[in-house]
Order: sequence, then structure tokens, then C-alpha cells
Amino acid sequence: MIVLKAWEEIWKKEEEHALWLEPDPFVIALVPLFHKEGIVKILDIGFGLGRHAILLTNERFDVYGIETSLTGLEYAIKWSKKEEMALKLIIGEMAHLPFNDSSFDLIVAWNVLYHGTTNYIQKTIKEIERCLRMDGYLLCTLISTKHTKYDLGEEIERNTFVIAEENEKSHPHHYFSLKEIDEFFHEFILLKCVDLEQYNAGCFHWHVLAKLTSNYKE
Repeated sequence: MIVLKAWEEIWKKEEEHALWLEPDPFVIALVPLFHKEGIVKILDIGFGLGRHAILLTNERFDVYGIETSLTGLEYAIKWSKKEEMALKLIIGEMAHLPFNDSSFDLIVAWNVLYHGTTNYIQKTIKEIERCLRMDGYLLCTLISTKHTKYDLGEEIERNTFVIAEENEKSHPHHYFSLKEIDEFFHEFILLKCVDLEQYNAGCFHWHVLAKLTSNYKE
């Protein structure tokens, strides 16, 4: 899997870790809401080095995680052991989640869902819908059409680009407009949806908190 190879190379380089060890302020700010809403069981898709899984476990949630990178998994396991935490972390991919229906109160997919073609992303969203309980929450980011790298490289399908010479962008990235978010996540109510810069100027990502509508599973 190309995504796996790209992130394996990133996670093997210690100098690349700094950006991915601190939980995002957007996620931190939502923790009180998650407690208020009675969230207990959380899945972190593409947990990377484990920053949000660690944060949420520290906040007394029951956290599971799935990741394509073995190096990322090993790092997160070592980190969790150092913190004396019990995380349930496995290797796998987001379009084939090995969990039962309605397993989770909240699914987190931070800087993950836009990696792939339209078909692959839609399959992943269906898997998220399946694994969330009725009225469960999705917290995710989606790379924006305002991003400085939008329209660079080869457009393999509408709003999906490959930059062959760039390691992390050498696999498909789908860039989202607000209209597309509404289309892809039509089974959800968008509670928060803001286009914010991450890390660098022009690195725009949609920050989304959504709730699965109750009638989806009726």
C-alpha cells in the first residue's frame, strides 16, 4: 500500500516527529464536550505516533486505534507503556475496519480521510458510519481546496492530485470544498466545520465535528 510506504519513511525519521507529538488544540478544546455527551469508547483511525490516543486515554476514555504504519504502531506502543496506559492498537486500513457495527461513541480521523481516491474515501466513510453508534460523533480533518498545493501535480480525478516527486503527496490526496463535505458526509449533521491553517501558512484543512443522524440506522 503506497500510503503505508510514505508514512513508514516519515515515521522512521526522528526529525519528522516534532509536528506529530502534540495534540491539536482543536481536539483538546472538545474534550469537555465529549465528557458531557457521555462518550466512552473511541476509535482513532490513522493514529500516527499516538498523540490523540494518548491524550484521550489520559482523559479516561476507552481508546482503540488502527494505523497502516508498523513504525507508527511501535512508537505509540512504547509511548503508551511509558505512560502506563492500556491502548488497543492494531495495524489495518481505514476502508476495512475490523470492528463490529455500532462499536464506538466517537471516531477520530485526524489528517487521514483525504488520503486516497474518491471511491476509497467513500468506502471509508461507510465503514465509519457502520462502526459508530446511533448519534455517534466523528472528529476529522479534510485537506482544503484552499491549500497551497491544491492543483499541483497530476489530477487523477476531480480534486484528487498526485505529486510524484514529493514523498507524502506521491499517493492520491483529495482536496475538499464545503459543498463536497456536505455531499460525502450527508448522513451526518455538521456541528463544526471551519477551514484553518495547520502548522504552515497556506496549509488549510477543514476541521470537522459531525454527528451521525439517528435515522441512518433505523
